[in-house]
Amino acid sequence: MIRRNLPRGYSPTFYLAFLASLLFFGSLHLLITPLPMYIEEIGGGPVQVGLAGTSFAIAALVLRPYMGRLVDTQGRKRALLIGAAIFTIGPLSYTVATSLPAFQVARMFHGIGISAFTSAYYVLIADVTPPSRWGSALGLAGIAPSVSMIIASPMGTLLLQHTSYTLVFIVAGLMALASLVVVILIDEPRRVTIPSHSGDPGTAGVHDVARLRGVLAPSLVTLTLGLSYGSILSFLPLFALDRGLGNVGFFFTVSSLSIVASRSMAGRLSDRVGRLPVILPLVAILGLSLIGLNWTYAFGTLMVMAALQGTGFGGARVGLETMVVDNAPARARGAALSLVYFCFDTGIAASGLILGAVANLAGYGRGYLMVGGVCFLTLILFAAAMRRPATA
Repeated sequence: MIRRNLPRGYSPTFYLAFLASLLFFGSLHLLITPLPMYIEEIGGGPVQVGLAGTSFAIAALVLRPYMGRLVDTQGRKRALLIGAAIFTIGPLSYTVATSLPAFQVARMFHGIGISAFTSAYYVLIADVTPPSRWGSALGLAGIAPSVSMIIASPMGTLLLQHTSYTLVFIVAGLMALASLVVVILIDEPRRVTIPSHSGDPGTAGVHDVARLRGVLAPSLVTLTLGLSYGSILSFLPLFALDRGLGNVGFFFTVSSLSIVASRSMAGRLSDRVGRLPVILPLVAILGLSLIGLNWTYAFGTLMVMAALQGTGFGGARVGLETMVVDNAPARARGAALSLVYFCFDTGIAASGLILGAVANLAGYGRGYLMVGGVCFLTLILFAAAMRRPATA
């Protein structure tokens, strides 16, 4: 194994994993705008758009416990390979899914890939980073999806304007194939044993780590983050079209730039002042951004909401993920992070059903107002839970 460190003191494995993640999520984010349009093209509406997000998330969350165990017992690289391989095939399956039922099946298959990849990615990053730098490392590692969105989301819109859905899906598959090649080059380190902050070396599975408040509480907050993320990912293109807000790709670009900055700063700050003082104000900012969408009728206002949404979402998420890594036993780190993503996927799945129904009844703006309210309720409950003394 190559032992030398590269710039900023991170190992070659760290940077290879980062590149694999950049390409992996590029494949996903290329489809942000084309997929809702494709669903309408084959006869769907807001409910079917929501179901597409729900199908993707359900497949991911059902397999989360298994993937977490796979990461802990079979290694990080194997799960990364599975995820990248499925993401190579998944977009290609849309080219033959010309009916709504077939499309939903293809979405579920595609969702398995993100379950495998994300369950392993942050665990591998933690393995190759000293505990004192976990916040900084996870913050930096987490900007890969956002950078990919900055590039891939407008690219997907541009491709769709000048080519066809089929070509967009093929390009997404090729990006995932490139991610697979990079994963093959990763030299996974031998398993390291790092003492857990929880002092519980016997914790081994999802049910066990869920008993740790420092794992369960941030995981449940991540459910709300998933609800907000799913509502943006699935419905913002249609929301912007309905209100005539222009090219929605710029929203994702501004949001992603804010996520990059927020994750980087919040990760480093959380290493210095602690996780909770970083998480709480950023969840509040996320809630404000979603509430503000209800009163957004101009492109400039939409960009402001994008900046707030990216800042709140990105910074809060890295704080929550690092809090889980802090408290999870090293031998069950995969299980702990799989619980985080299980909750995140559950939030995405719920967003598709809830926002789709609310949009039909009262419009997309009211749906975002409701999700913003949920963010503030979550903030209050989380603050109370983490400040209460732990019971034996």
